[in-house]
Amino acid sequence: MEFFNLKVFRYDPTKDSQPYYQTYKLPVEKGMTVLAALFKAKEEQDPTISFRYNCRAAICGSCAMRINGHATLACKVQVTHLLEKYQTDTLVVEPVGNIKPLKDLIYDMDWVIDKLKRIKPWFIPKEAPPADGKEYRQDPFDHQKIDYASDCILCNSCMSDCNALKANKDFLGPMVISKAYRFIADSRDGAKKERLEEVLKDFNLEWCVRCMECTTRCPKEVQPYENIIRTRIIAAEEGYKTPGEIHAEIFEKDIYNRGMLNEMLLPMRQEGILGAAKRAPFGIRMFFKGKVNIADFFGGHKIKRHEEVQKIMDKAKQMKDKVKIKIIPDVQTVYEDKRKSKKMKAQQA
Repeated sequence: MEFFNLKVFRYDPTKDSQPYYQTYKLPVEKGMTVLAALFKAKEEQDPTISFRYNCRAAICGSCAMRINGHATLACKVQVTHLLEKYQTDTLVVEPVGNIKPLKDLIYDMDWVIDKLKRIKPWFIPKEAPPADGKEYRQDPFDHQKIDYASDCILCNSCMSDCNALKANKDFLGPMVISKAYRFIADSRDGAKKERLEEVLKDFNLEWCVRCMECTTRCPKEVQPYENIIRTRIIAAEEGYKTPGEIHAEIFEKDIYNRGMLNEMLLPMRQEGILGAAKRAPFGIRMFFKGKVNIADFFGGHKIKRHEEVQKIMDKAKQMKDKVKIKIIPDVQTVYEDKRKSKKMKAQQA
């Protein structure tokens, strides 16, 4: 392929009533990034194209945009790779999703900044600086909890493809909650309660639909979705009774008592009689479709070998405070301090 089409989203509020797309025919060059292609179109064909950029090294996050429907950094992805990936001769470039476009590929950062201000994304020490004048020290294990979250470059790629944010613009969004987690989980920070209460407002942690688009699109492997879940865990450990925590407690009790969840009584136990009444029409439809087990209204039955499930759960509770699990990007590998220390002692012996 010698040439490809760069189809660019265009919009100038001073003269355009509606956005439109303009296509530029460009030569396919080895190593050319989408950002480089935009520069080529701007310099050789149309100087009016507007877009953000800065470092050109996937560090600043300025050039985030949607390319063929998905958010990424324009300086990080190469044209040849995308043409091969999508099996096409056209790359469609648009501003990041879920955020108001200002001009062409430039979007409204103020809306995002206002959300960030709510969680105070800066270090608030909980104690005076060290007497020796050096930096605030932190145990390597504690730092590892925030290691990946600290890599966020605020590029908004995760915000762009977030389905929950598309449905509810008041949702803080994965980038903001992930940034909040970075400080909530920081052992040196003194504003954990304040930030937790802010992200818990308006059911922000519950709005996440677990589609994992945020983690999939993140160019820095920050794990926004996982950080939302980790924030929920911290909120539960701090004693906040969120709908998710109440649901988890009911789930745990059912698994321990009968080996399976009692879905028929779940709405009433979680939301009360009034909450369950709102779901009555759905429950009636389930009944006539044969999806309701009447026995569940009276407690239901226990699964076979239920006592073995209880033994596993009892053992897990006993080991809860003895085993430290590190947060890692590869879910197939789990590092356990206890095993590591045993290995080191064996080698020393």
